[in-house]
Amino acid sequence: MDLLAFDRARVDVLRISLGAALENLQLIRSDEVAAGETMRTIRSACRTFSESCLPRIRAVLSSDAMTWYRGSTAGGIDAAMSRYSTAHDRSWETTTDPLMGPEYIPHGCRTFGQVLSAISSGAMIPMSSPVDAQGRAGEVYTSLTFAPGAPPLPVGSEDLTSNLAKVLDFLSDGSPIGWREHEQLTIYYLSDARVTSAVHVLNAYDRHQGPETLLDRTTEATVSGYMVIREESSKAELNVGIGPGEQDPTQSFVAISASSSGFAGMFFPDEPPDFEPIPRGDRFVSADRWTFTRSASPMVDGWGTWRF
Repeated sequence: MDLLAFDRARVDVLRISLGAALENLQLIRSDEVAAGETMRTIRSACRTFSESCLPRIRAVLSSDAMTWYRGSTAGGIDAAMSRYSTAHDRSWETTTDPLMGPEYIPHGCRTFGQVLSAISSGAMIPMSSPVDAQGRAGEVYTSLTFAPGAPPLPVGSEDLTSNLAKVLDFLSDGSPIGWREHEQLTIYYLSDARVTSAVHVLNAYDRHQGPETLLDRTTEATVSGYMVIREESSKAELNVGIGPGEQDPTQSFVAISASSSGFAGMFFPDEPPDFEPIPRGDRFVSADRWTFTRSASPMVDGWGTWRF
């Protein structure tokens, strides 16, 4: 949609920044009597961040209110004008997003619900999955790397975090042992994305640098379509209370912390891609954003699994 409402990427940056600020505030400690009022202010800010700000930001990111619309009926207001009709009735001021105006919106782009429905029914077919080495040393396997030609258009997202995980996240505040888990499904539309199918041999390699690529067998294609990403993150904490006789559970510090994150996904092209050998010589290309593989051992840092 081209109506400027909110920038999802910037709201997500706000979520990450508030989370980091909350962690930093929780690390501030002082047993000095003169600092008592300051510490109470800090603990109040921690409660505001964890109980009010962060839950509301997560609710905005997981809401489909800005990406879902009701189909138009014969003789009624079509989907393109319905938002302006609503804004006029409520005396809202409207404008177009200068970064995502009508010229950037693909014709016939599906909604979040339509994409999921089409995938479930089989109407949308994913790109052929990468070749799996099946864990056999010396075997060839492939990876798929996607570099969007233009900024990915967020179609919508859904919070898949279980109710149990949300309860554990809430109870982790001030608890000796904390567990935080988040899972989210996001769909993007990629226009003229460069897809690289790289060929590798399953040997030992550095997880940070990745495996060696057989350039003479690597191919690429330009294609548009829907990228479905499922992101998962978790964090375990061991909190130790400080201060003699202190009853406030926020007076603690994280003694041990371990976190993990990963993503999985699939790409559903508008048209079957036509892979060709990579051109020789220097050239300017868009930066890679996602890399997928099915080869489970070993997994490279920053690579995702081809599934969702």
